[in-house]
Amino acid sequence: MENAVQEVDKWDASAIKRDTPCGDGRLAWRIWGSGSPVVLIHGNGGSWTHWIRNLEALSRKHTLYVPDLPGNGDSSEPVMPPTMLGFAELLWQGLDILLPDRDKVDVLGFSLGSVIGECMALQRPGQVRNLVLLRGSFSSTFAKLPDNVIRWRGIQDPVEMAQAQRHNLSVLMFHDPARIDDLAIHTHTQNLLRSTLDIRPLLASRPANVFESLTGNIHGISGEFDVYGGDDIAAQGQRLLKTHPQ
Repeated sequence: MENAVQEVDKWDASAIKRDTPCGDGRLAWRIWGSGSPVVLIHGNGGSWTHWIRNLEALSRKHTLYVPDLPGNGDSSEPVMPPTMLGFAELLWQGLDILLPDRDKVDVLGFSLGSVIGECMALQRPGQVRNLVLLRGSFSSTFAKLPDNVIRWRGIQDPVEMAQAQRHNLSVLMFHDPARIDDLAIHTHTQNLLRSTLDIRPLLASRPANVFESLTGNIHGISGEFDVYGGDDIAAQGQRLLKTHPQ
């Protein structure tokens, strides 16, 4: 686990760190690389470390703007009640400060972050060059959490906590348990322990038909074995192409 901590610390130390307003608090951003701007939006209960395996490759040709969403990572609590459109507007306001002379940005969203990315594209379609949605399903509803997730809150023993999170990662994020390494366990555990966001009102605030209302360049990535994919990857691809044939 020591190597995992060092890997996170290495990337954290190499980032340019900036804060933009989040209510009376701050929205924490980390910036890497050079080139055309790319915004990376993490998933539920996450932080910038959801992207840690992608930073090296993407930062070679792009400037990466990676926020911690409100109530996650180093960012402050959201203005209540939290809404998808409110989160998207906070990100745009942050980019107006960090990158005031920009033309367009590419927006990549993972899971929950993909819906917030949709809201960003809905609010300012002319400022999004490409929207990339990484998630299990392109339906209009959120899938139910699997029943076999272990409850981890209240676990004090670090070994027991690591075992619980390894199991949950095998249920939620990794089809091949052999690929769950110390970095995945460490980042997942730390992200969950730091997250204070109640996701329920945020999910309920998803604008109706936001996915169908998108324009411009839309791209989708859905894992063949994604637990939220409805066990039919072909159907997800067909839905994406039917809704956004471009």
